[in-house]
Amino acid sequence: MPRISLTAEKVNSIKPVTSGQVLYRDIKLEGFGLRVGKTRKSYFVEKRVDGRTVRHTLGTHGQITADQARKLAGARLGEMTVGADLNAQKRARSVARVGAKAAIKEAAQYTLGSLCNWYVTHQKALGKQSAGDAAGLFTKYVETTSFAGLPARDLSPRQATSMIRLVIEQGHKRTAAKLRAYLRAAYALAQGADTNPQAPAELILFGVEVNPIASTAAIKNASRARDVTLTEQELGEVLRLLRSSRRVRHDDALAAIELSLILGGQRLAQVLRLTTLDIDMTAKTITLLDPKGRREVPRKHVLPLTQPAILLLQEIEKVRRAPWLFGGLSAQTTPDTVSRKGVKLMALAQANLAKKAGSISTVRPKIEARDLRRTAETMLAGMGVSRDVRAQSLSHGLGGVQDRHYDQHSYMSEKSHALEAWVQRLETLAK
Repeated sequence: MPRISLTAEKVNSIKPVTSGQVLYRDIKLEGFGLRVGKTRKSYFVEKRVDGRTVRHTLGTHGQITADQARKLAGARLGEMTVGADLNAQKRARSVARVGAKAAIKEAAQYTLGSLCNWYVTHQKALGKQSAGDAAGLFTKYVETTSFAGLPARDLSPRQATSMIRLVIEQGHKRTAAKLRAYLRAAYALAQGADTNPQAPAELILFGVEVNPIASTAAIKNASRARDVTLTEQELGEVLRLLRSSRRVRHDDALAAIELSLILGGQRLAQVLRLTTLDIDMTAKTITLLDPKGRREVPRKHVLPLTQPAILLLQEIEKVRRAPWLFGGLSAQTTPDTVSRKGVKLMALAQANLAKKAGSISTVRPKIEARDLRRTAETMLAGMGVSRDVRAQSLSHGLGGVQDRHYDQHSYMSEKSHALEAWVQRLETLAK
């Protein structure tokens, strides 16, 4: 099979064959090619999906240009990389359109529960970290209701409201808001599946024409931000408890909390996703993946390793049971587990301090593991670390045009100085 540069000039110069067909492969973009027959030239992409080679036609030369085909090939190859069988999707869309009336009659099998499952599968295919959270909420608050077996297209705004209200009545307003957001996104995906090439073709069969969640009222005050920070005494006691616990028995959840804190207050969810490939002991760096915001590709958040971080990672390595740092082969340690154990740890820290203070102790708000990040940034600011360096060190507030496209400085030196000062501060507090 000839390999050439598939430019407009080159494609125009290729003559039709007298019999059969000839495949030309592009020398620059792997998987992009041109099929030349007796009467037409067609662009295609080719890649192995689920153990077999899938060749998908993009369009004929003349209907699309070589440049358009190349851009389209890049996008389609990306979809195939995450397991999309484009030919299967094309067949499914064709079947769906031809049999639209029959599909609507069969919509009873395309239930709300099935729609939720499709949404989670789609989000996982896109690499969205929120897919796991959505799956957990759907399992707990949708599949357990009578609405789960209802055809997705028949769910009314009143029924949706009733389902979400049940969560609020259990005292979980923030969870209810998240459930509403995921359900609304799932319905939006199904509603626009016929015109969205990135949506699974099977979603067309759900027959969703109206998004019932969009008609439900937004939940007010569900995202009220916490403003709790630990005092220096509380932070010191937390550090002492983490270290004493580690000396007795390794606990993945508590080790994740300690590593997050030593690294300057990194997001626990991102720390929990760390694998051995994210750690470079030679360069003394650690790389977290930050998917926050509307990024299609997580931002690489590289941090220099201080000596306390290296020592902790070496201890974690001795007891590691899987390619990831926290958890066993069957599953990684979850944020819920860390949150639960963090609450117990923080409560013990406050109880210890109250016992020492005796009658002069003051009432303090309950502290949680997620408050450590806010505490770290607050203390770093008090130590004179600039807003820009704090933002780079914590991967926070970097969504602007300047940060995303123009400021390409690594800030490694500044982050190193900030983290060195931070661990020295922690050592002082832990004494």
